[in-house]
Amino acid sequence: MAKRLGEPMSGSIAGMTYSHNKGGQYIRNRRTPTNPNSVKQQAMRAILSTLSGGWSGLTVTQQNAWSSWASLNPKIDSLGQSIIMSGQQAYVSLNSRLLQSGTTAASSPPAGTGPAQLTTVTAAWVAPFAVTVTFTTTPLAAGLKLAVFASLPSTKGRNPNYNQARLLGYSAAAAASPAAITSPYTGIATQQSNIYVSVMDAAGRLSPPQKVTVVLT
Repeated sequence: MAKRLGEPMSGSIAGMTYSHNKGGQYIRNRRTPTNPNSVKQQAMRAILSTLSGGWSGLTVTQQNAWSSWASLNPKIDSLGQSIIMSGQQAYVSLNSRLLQSGTTAASSPPAGTGPAQLTTVTAAWVAPFAVTVTFTTTPLAAGLKLAVFASLPSTKGRNPNYNQARLLGYSAAAAASPAAITSPYTGIATQQSNIYVSVMDAAGRLSPPQKVTVVLT
């Protein structure tokens, strides 16, 4: 179903899908989604299953703490609007990143503020798989990791936004610059991609993404 948050709309009604990009609201014919059941999809489904059981195993006090944290930390959705997650959604959102990056899930919500952006960041994508991120201050503080997202490589001239980016991977904790990320997506020389780099803390919170537009070499 489509959702209406004032304006614009996002989602599908009958055979039409409502969405938006930097040009504004648009409507297109609804596409039937495919389910290739890739290795990445299977891994994410396993993570969500694990976290579903993890949430059920929390005490009422712990669940209430997540609900309280979620009410104080709204999420910005794909339309740029602020929404309040449920406690379970907040628990899954943060912990899914931790599990993806090889870190143990947290049973309690984080305290304090999230991580700050990097001082400087540049990136290079050497086709077809290697992405190198150069940054300061280096190394990252203990417990911090880079979270690197990117739009799929394509012809020059396109400028996909953050909502169209996909996760490439995470650096090691306290990584030093430059950090190498192996991309699951292939590209060829001269193609272009928007890379978004965030700092992730030990609770799974991300700093605001910093964009770098790169041409594959």
